[in-house]
Amino acid sequence: MIGKLDYYKVLGVHEDATQQQIRSAYKRESLKSHPDRVAADSPERPARTRKFQEINDAYFTLSDPSRRQEYDTARAFEEAEEGGPEVPPGGAGGFPWSSFGFGAGAADREERASEQFGSVFEEMLREEGLANEDSDGQGRTRTRPTSRFWSLVGGVSGGALGFIVGNVPGAFAGAVAGNRLGAVRDAKGKSVYEVFLQLPQQDRARLLSELATKNRPVKNTICLFDVDGTLTPARRSVSPEMLELLSQLRHKCAIGFVGGSDLPKQQEQLGTASINVTTLFDFCFAENGLTAIRLGKPLASNSFIQWLGEEKYQNLVNFCLKYIADLKLPKKRGTFVEFRNGMVNISPIGRNASVDERHEFEAYDKVHNIRKTLVEALKKEFPDYGLTFSIGGQISFDVFPTGWDKTYCLQHVEAEKGISGTEYTTIHFFGDKSFPGGNDHEIYADSRTIGHAVTGPEDTIKQLKEIFHL
Repeated sequence: MIGKLDYYKVLGVHEDATQQQIRSAYKRESLKSHPDRVAADSPERPARTRKFQEINDAYFTLSDPSRRQEYDTARAFEEAEEGGPEVPPGGAGGFPWSSFGFGAGAADREERASEQFGSVFEEMLREEGLANEDSDGQGRTRTRPTSRFWSLVGGVSGGALGFIVGNVPGAFAGAVAGNRLGAVRDAKGKSVYEVFLQLPQQDRARLLSELATKNRPVKNTICLFDVDGTLTPARRSVSPEMLELLSQLRHKCAIGFVGGSDLPKQQEQLGTASINVTTLFDFCFAENGLTAIRLGKPLASNSFIQWLGEEKYQNLVNFCLKYIADLKLPKKRGTFVEFRNGMVNISPIGRNASVDERHEFEAYDKVHNIRKTLVEALKKEFPDYGLTFSIGGQISFDVFPTGWDKTYCLQHVEAEKGISGTEYTTIHFFGDKSFPGGNDHEIYADSRTIGHAVTGPEDTIKQLKEIFHL
C-alpha cells in the first residue's frame, strides 16, 4: 500500500467507515499506543512513538473528506497498477503528499500529531465527566476540570492548577492540523491539553489509562490472574510471550493480578528494571488485595498485625517455629516465617531455598504432607483466632484472617462503579491452586467470578487465546 501502510488498517476500520467511526477509531488506537502510557526510559517507548505517529498520519488523512478522497484515489491506483511505482506521480489521479504536510520535518509532524490528539483528548475529558463547560463574563465557553479529574491524577504541581479552559462548541468535527480544541485561552494562556502535558509522567499515564478503559471492545469485563503457576513458573519471571498476550488482552478488557506475595516480589516476577508492574495491569492486588493499586495509584490497605494483635501473633509464630524445629526434612534453609502486611507466610523448608531445593521439597511434601499436617496442627491449637490457612506455591502456606483470602480483592473491583462508573459484571479468574485448600479456591469458587483452573503459564496462554480470540 501507499507508503507501505494502509491507513484504514492502521485505524482498524473498513474503507466505507463514516467520519464518526474514523474519529472513534482514532480515539481508541491513539490511547492504546500513546507513548506516555509508559515511562520515558521504557524500552517500549520508541515502538509506541512510531505507532502513535502512524495512527496520527492515518487520522490526519482520513478525517478530512478532501484528503480522504485524494488518498482513496491513490490507493485504488496502486491496487490497479500491480508492480507500478510505490507512490503514484502528482497531477490527475496522483497523491499530493506535500500538501498533506508529510514532507515537513519531524518536529512539525510531531506538533501536528500533538494537536490532533489534543482535540480528541479534551472531547474525551468532557465525555467521561472529567471536565465541564461553563461561560466566563465575556460569554466565552470554557472547559474546566471536575473534582474527579483532580482525584484521578492525584494532584499536580501548583503551576497547572486553575489553567484549564475550553473550546467553542461544535469545533470537534473534522479537526485538522492547527485547529486544536482549547483555542480559547484564559489570561494565563493554558488549555486543558497543555495542562495535561505539564502533569508528571505517572499522572499522564494514569489519566490515559483511565480514558483507554472506556474504549475497549469488551465492556464491563475484567480478568484476574494468580501469579505463581499461572502467569509465571513458581517464583520465576514472566515470559515475553505472556507479557505480549496480556498486552493484547488489556486492549480488549481490564486485567489485574491477585497474589499472596508482597508487591516487591510481584515486581520481580512480572516487571523489569525499567518497567513498573503497576503500569502493566489495571489492578495490582498484592497480599490478596490488602495492598491494592488501581491504574498506578494505591487504594486503601489493611494490616494483619493490627487485626490480630501482638500477643496472639507471637503465640502463632512461636508455635510454628517450635513445630518446624522438630521436623526432619531433606533440607532446611532460612526465613521460615515471613511477616507481610496482610498475612503471615509459613515455610517448613524456608523461603531462602533455591529453585532446585523448592522442587525437591514440593515432591517430598506430596508424599509426606508436611504442610497439610502443620496446617491441621495450627487449626487445632488456635481454633478461636479466626484464621484461614491456605496452601499455595511449592514450599509454603499463608495464614490470614478469615475472609482475607483472594476474594478480598473483589471489594476493590466492585468499588470501581463508584470511581469511574464501570460496573464489572463479568469477572474471570485464572489460577492453578483452585482445589479445596489451595490459595486460589475461594475466589475460583466464588459466585461473583467465572473460575478457570490452569495447570501452568502455557495453559493460561492457551485458555486466553481460546476465550478471547487473541
